[in-house]
Amino acid sequence: MSQSAILRLSLRDLWQHLKPVKLMPDVIRLLIAFFLLLVESGTSVATPWLFSKMVGQLSGSERVLAAFMALIAQYGLISLISGIAGPLRDIIIAPLRVWLKRRVALLGLEQIHKQSARFHVNRQTGALTRIIDRGVDAISTILDLLLSNVLPNVFSLVLTFIVILKVYNIAYIFLLSFTLCLYAFISYIFTKKRMKARRERNRLNGEAHHHLVDSLLNADMVRVFGNQDYELQRHDTVRRELQKAELKLQYLVSFSQVTRNVLIAITTIALLGWAGWDIYDQTLEVAQFVLIGTYLRSVYAAVGSLNYVGAGWRNARVDLENYLELMALEPEIKEAPSAKRLPTSFKKAGGVSIICQNVSFGYSDEKKILKNISFEIPAGKIVAVVGQTGSGKSTLSRLLSRAYDPIEGTIFIDNIDCREIALENLHQITGIVPQDTPLFNTTIGENIAYGRVGSDFVHVKEAAQKAHIDQFIDSLPEGYDTIVGERGVKLSGGEKQRVAIARVILKDPRFLILDEASSALDTKTELAIQKELRALSQSRTTFIIAHRLSTIQEADKIIVLDHGEIKEQGTHDELLKKNGYYSALWAAQSGQDTNHF
Repeated sequence: MSQSAILRLSLRDLWQHLKPVKLMPDVIRLLIAFFLLLVESGTSVATPWLFSKMVGQLSGSERVLAAFMALIAQYGLISLISGIAGPLRDIIIAPLRVWLKRRVALLGLEQIHKQSARFHVNRQTGALTRIIDRGVDAISTILDLLLSNVLPNVFSLVLTFIVILKVYNIAYIFLLSFTLCLYAFISYIFTKKRMKARRERNRLNGEAHHHLVDSLLNADMVRVFGNQDYELQRHDTVRRELQKAELKLQYLVSFSQVTRNVLIAITTIALLGWAGWDIYDQTLEVAQFVLIGTYLRSVYAAVGSLNYVGAGWRNARVDLENYLELMALEPEIKEAPSAKRLPTSFKKAGGVSIICQNVSFGYSDEKKILKNISFEIPAGKIVAVVGQTGSGKSTLSRLLSRAYDPIEGTIFIDNIDCREIALENLHQITGIVPQDTPLFNTTIGENIAYGRVGSDFVHVKEAAQKAHIDQFIDSLPEGYDTIVGERGVKLSGGEKQRVAIARVILKDPRFLILDEASSALDTKTELAIQKELRALSQSRTTFIIAHRLSTIQEADKIIVLDHGEIKEQGTHDELLKKNGYYSALWAAQSGQDTNHF
């Protein structure tokens, strides 16, 4: 399927999402705007005609004051109506325009959040924000072009040609039509070239924006390694390419304008010369000469606006392409048509049971990260997984939370294939404390409350106390209203980790995933946190990724991964007795840690 066909399908699908819920008020709004559009176009064409009538009245042999004053009154009334109709139309259509921009932005964000973890790993955040911004601007531009340029100018051209045909020789129409066709052809050629140049400009603009965001997000690393000049050089390289693309686009715009202006000038000279000859030949009056001059300016203005519409539409289409491609993406993680739902309350339903049956997974087809993984976590039990870096521990946790789907095998939650459970419901029953803690650039209190949106301050503070971060928060000048900065840069690793723990404590999920949840904490704090995690995990199904084996001795089952395969599984004592892989890891770490989960 061609790119244009894909775009047509995407536009059709986008329209299904954009159709207003309250259709009738918007239809009425559009009909009123359309009526005002007709009024504005009609009065804009009638104004020069009345002006020429006044000139004719003044230049005629008989000057009738009453007739002249009547023409002035009509001219004034029409000018007044024309001046009011346009702004009034904009006022009526403004609510639809701003609603459309808001809706397009929300649809884009919703589509991004629907995508899997794989999508976000492979995409640039800066580029995604640019795609949404351009999509919003393009949709707004298309609406403005349609209501403020296309329809007004088309109506004006049709009415103007009718007047010219009635007043002048048909030869005037032929010459004007030939010129307009030539004008349109030249515009088409230049616009096609500009579309290509604009795509390249947009691509380079996205790269420049991505590098800028990436460099700012890693400002600390740039400073620590003393690579400020290197970052400036990298950004300058991208900006130089962007500069070339912008200059090429501007040159095409300017050359296009020069060519069209020359054509307009030649045609204007020809038509006015022709009209002058007709006056000399006494087949045309002075008033009609004034009228043809006025209408020529109107016609060229309308054609110029329509050319701008053509260029604007193509530019908007280029800007909209990436947005439509984004909207056309099918989410990798799909929800079943008749999705099932599980109870979300831990207090009422307790922990969930997990069965991982012959699961294999790889981020690419060439290499499998996990191979034929099978294990079971009974409801309310604790299972820990250990292994060297790259053995697949974090990947397994992502499968359990359905950030990815296995390429082989099945994961059951309460004896239901997790692919048959509603995604929102699955996320509600699952709580995760990741090793790399993501935080919003907002207050500490709001970051904790994100675990259960709408929680009151009492519950937020209680969760902070259990995570042993309340005293630190209270010591801050702004307390729970302290802004944590971009991705929590104002907090230490241990502080961010405790915020994440407080957040999941507040969520109170049925299934808990701890990915080295205390790795960034000092020994004293870790001992206190482990006590709270033990209380949190009691009767709650818990999956722990651990590096320090001493933190998981009390787990109901320990799974040992090596190169994506289960080497051993059992309790701590059972694995030590096997004197195998786990026993060797324990021997290597023994004496280093004395903490217990």
